[in-house]
Amino acid sequence: TQFLDIQYRFDEGKLITDVFRKPTDANRYLEFSSYHPPHTFRSIIYSQALRYRRIVNNDDILDHRLQELFTFFERSSYPVNIIKEVISDVRSKPRTLGYKNKDENLPAFTPWVITYGAGYREAKEKAREVNEILSNSRTWGETPPEKIPILQVVTRRAPNLKDTLFKRKKLALGSNPGSTVPCTKPGEKRKGRPCITCNIVSGISSVTNNHYTVSSQGGNCKTKNIVYAATCQLCERNSVYVGKSVCSLNQRVNGHRRKFYELCEATKVDDSFRVLGPGDINDDNVLGAHLFSVHNKRDKADFNKYFLFDILCTTSPMNIRKSEQFYIDKLHTLYPFGLNNIKSISGN
Repeated sequence: TQFLDIQYRFDEGKLITDVFRKPTDANRYLEFSSYHPPHTFRSIIYSQALRYRRIVNNDDILDHRLQELFTFFERSSYPVNIIKEVISDVRSKPRTLGYKNKDENLPAFTPWVITYGAGYREAKEKAREVNEILSNSRTWGETPPEKIPILQVVTRRAPNLKDTLFKRKKLALGSNPGSTVPCTKPGEKRKGRPCITCNIVSGISSVTNNHYTVSSQGGNCKTKNIVYAATCQLCERNSVYVGKSVCSLNQRVNGHRRKFYELCEATKVDDSFRVLGPGDINDDNVLGAHLFSVHNKRDKADFNKYFLFDILCTTSPMNIRKSEQFYIDKLHTLYPFGLNNIKSISGN
């Protein structure tokens, strides 16, 4: 009988446990020729051997399974001496591992976090040079060597397929809905100039363009790394624009508002001024151009009067363009069904 990766049976009233592997298990591990930090390969051998050690309660069976494991790693091009060394170390450990208290005498270190790849060995060499300078400096001259802080190179895992799929899943399923709220609470006194954007956030947890609706993640005027929606209150249909910003929402809205002001000022100088056509519209002036050209609005106060803003989601700067494209597609905001033009998806 088996449960998860444990196979068990009773032999003359005694419980015998063994490792269970599916018949389709190829017993292949990360190839030793793969480009990973050296400690990764030792860790893989150690973790697998330790799993066998903790599951198998019969020494004869354990030796047989560890020999099989040795063969599996040898097949994946692991050096024989490393396999023997790690497996021997695990074999000598007790099957039941007790709690290991943290050693308080471990040297303090400052991590230098890098992605493993080109320059890894050079970074470790540079860290050694820095540590040598620190240990010989006057500041730490009277400090015991184990108390001198050291610079230690720490590698982070590079993005893999799981990360990519998870981000796509998060985009597809969305996050918990929330509303976009003012950054200044009612009755709160704010230092400096008041936030104008506080008056033009919607306060609801969804955005609708025509008959397409999405839930918004929400936030406030200070939230950064966002995909946001601007909804024109004058349009009954095709009323939503989807944009992105690594700055806070209020900074991005100020940029849109400033472009509308420029259009209003241009008409005061030249009454015949007009927005010429789609080629003159971009993501910075699209909202102002919409009020100016479609609704013939010329008063600076009209921007705050006729637009409402929502934060659709927060994301990383690396994925912000993909998130923006996702919501443009989901809300169908590309012109003529919304206020986004082709430059919104071309990146220009």
